Amino acid sequence: MRSASLGTLFFAALASVSSCAWAQEQPPQSSFTGLLAKDYEVKAVTLVPLDVAKRATESVKTDTVVVTLQNKQSVAVCYIAFANWAFMNKTSLDTPTLCEVREGAAAPAEATTTPPAASSPTP
Repeated sequence: MRSASLGTLFFAALASVSSCAWAQEQPPQSSFTGLLAKDYEVKAVTLVPLDVAKRATESVKTDTVVVTLQNKQSVAVCYIAFANWAFMNKTSLDTPTLCEVREGAAAPAEATTTPPAASSPTP
C-alpha cells in the first residue's frame, strides 16, 4: 500500500513539473495585424483543405490558411480560417493568439578576411 501511494505521489510530482515546463515552452503569440505593425513581412500563404486540417485537429470546421511571416531573424506562423482570410476579417486578424512567434538569435558575425593580394605572374 505504501509503495502505491509513493508511486502516485511521484507521478503527481512528475506531472506537475512537466506541465510547468510545458507552460514555459509555449512560444510567444501575437495578432496578424500586430505583426504587420512590427514590420513583419508575409513570406508565404498556404491553403490547407479541411480534410487535411482535420488530421492535425478534429475541432477544425473549415479550410485553413497558414501564413508565414518574417522580420529579420524572427518568424511567425498564423493559422487563419479561410473565410476570415478571404474577407480580411479584422476581428479575427486582431486576435492576440492567432500567430506563434519564434525569436531567432542573431547570426554570428562572419569573419572578415582580406582577399589575397594580386600577384603578377612570374616569367
